[in-house]
Amino acid sequence: MAVEQKIRLNFLDIDSQSFNFSVYRKIYVDGDKEEGIFRYRLPQNENENPDYADYSVSFSEIENYEKFKCKENYNINLTEYYLYRLLSDSIENQNIEHKKGKKFFDKNIDIFIKKHIKGNEVISLMPYYLKSTKQFGFLIDFQFKVNQDYSLDKEVLKLSLSLGDDYRSNKKYYSDVLHKISSFIISTFKRISILKDTENVFSISEKLVQLSPKRLNKKVYRFKGEQTDLSQFQGIRKYGVYEGVELKVKYVFVFEDKFKDFANNLFFSLIGKSNPGTFSGLQQFFNLPFSQQTLSKVSLKSYSQVDVLTAITEVEIIRDQNIQDKLIVIFLEPNRFEGIPDTESPYYLFKFHLTKKGIPVQVIRNDQTNNANALKWSTSNIALQIFAKLGGTPWKVQPTKNNCLILGIGSSHEKDENGKIKKFFSYSVCLDSSGIYKKLDVLAEETTKEEYLQKLQQNLTQLLRSEDFKQYKKCALHLSESIKKDDVVSIEKSLSEINGIEFKVLKVNAKNKFFGFSDHNTGIPYESSYIKLANNEYLIWFDGLVEGKETVFQKVGNPIHIKFLNTPNEDKESDLTYLQDAINLSGANWRGFNAKQTPISIYYAKIVADYTAVFSKFESFDKEMLANNLPWFL
Repeated sequence: MAVEQKIRLNFLDIDSQSFNFSVYRKIYVDGDKEEGIFRYRLPQNENENPDYADYSVSFSEIENYEKFKCKENYNINLTEYYLYRLLSDSIENQNIEHKKGKKFFDKNIDIFIKKHIKGNEVISLMPYYLKSTKQFGFLIDFQFKVNQDYSLDKEVLKLSLSLGDDYRSNKKYYSDVLHKISSFIISTFKRISILKDTENVFSISEKLVQLSPKRLNKKVYRFKGEQTDLSQFQGIRKYGVYEGVELKVKYVFVFEDKFKDFANNLFFSLIGKSNPGTFSGLQQFFNLPFSQQTLSKVSLKSYSQVDVLTAITEVEIIRDQNIQDKLIVIFLEPNRFEGIPDTESPYYLFKFHLTKKGIPVQVIRNDQTNNANALKWSTSNIALQIFAKLGGTPWKVQPTKNNCLILGIGSSHEKDENGKIKKFFSYSVCLDSSGIYKKLDVLAEETTKEEYLQKLQQNLTQLLRSEDFKQYKKCALHLSESIKKDDVVSIEKSLSEINGIEFKVLKVNAKNKFFGFSDHNTGIPYESSYIKLANNEYLIWFDGLVEGKETVFQKVGNPIHIKFLNTPNEDKESDLTYLQDAINLSGANWRGFNAKQTPISIYYAKIVADYTAVFSKFESFDKEMLANNLPWFL
């Protein structure tokens, strides 16, 4: 292995790491809520091992509040807020246009560096304590903030650096982000980098902190006969799928007659005649029979709700006439219908009603794939999704630990027109550590938070004790960023009631404030690199450079932040084995051959959240329709 290059974290430290600052405080009493007064735990005295208590704290002198000299290590959150105030004052004194978070806990400051019609380029600064190096400083990041009246389009994605100047996937994403940050540091930043008040003067470094990364193992995939390969596509091509579809298959194409040419093009591409070099066909590649004899057609007269429901009824008739076959619907959609309610959208009408009837559906958009080049490169992924929805197992990942259950737990809440939550949902995507999809369970669906939390705890306990999972002796819970603190408490209560299973709880956050740059000319760290932010926190590059193949063909994604939460049953194994399984699960994504940015425990949960938010608007929605042992959501 080549010498590991350093990673420059998007963190600027301050020049003094030992300091005091003054606050005013009094013992906290329930109901103490005034503007500019916040609750913090602080030592009651300056003994070597002082007792801590809750205090109401202000930075301004207030009657009946004592003045208190606070050391930087007494309360990290309070020290971060102190630094946030100093930075805010420095920016305001320089009359630099910026925007601060509206809530107290949001210590992020956006500085506008360039304005556009559709939004603004901003550099974000946020105080942060890097526990692994025991340094206070500021996280710095580039973002494009879209104006409220505009949605994502190619121009916005280009300004966000996701697309390059040619409007294709931005291969220079990392170097472009670094250029934006570096340009800010050598210009505007110099005016605000000195922070001071009557007690302290700090200088913020102009250099990103360098950390030494380590690397987890490469993902290994298993195919027919337990043969292994480092590539999903090449592994299937050489050895065949891990487990095929046993039943005969019936494909029902649903489309408007004017899209007959597109249907024919899609057929010849799926059969392997259009581009045999990139995809040899469903039969040859997935051992899935696909010919004129396996097809049926349902004509769609229009995209009205009535005609779509009529087409769905015709699909049911075909299913009843072919009761021995496994049926899948392939719906050719002209485009996403904008400006109509979700419950009237052809896309969601097909998805909702067919999912409820246990019939998988593959939606293929005409405006995205109806040209030779687009279809050439998308056919293999379309075929992969069809194969998985029919119950096939294309590949497994080689797990770190056998006999380990992975539960990806997410939540989505339905809101009324005023933004108030009127229904709480949580659900679990159940997986084996080898990446095999087991089932999806809705853990709670309630109208009040109290009932929701109670049901979440009750159903999670029941799930883990069920016959389906009793053979597992280890369990890793992957919580998405949507999971709130109260949810975590209920989950931990559930785990405390279960004996005989070792648990680890990981909060997996794909949307985080962290970034990093390697010394490679692309700025991209190697895939599976990680740096330790704290004893229980890691920043990992699920995607990145491949050693020996450092050429970049598309945008490489941001790193993933993983935090281990306290659990009632701590096992003695290293955290690294659980991180390795998370990395492995990013390669178990059956939605695409090169989809490897996020572990499927979290990625699938996010997709289910999006569907749940829409499906719950249908009058006939029943949470049991989601509890399907096939990955209908791919």
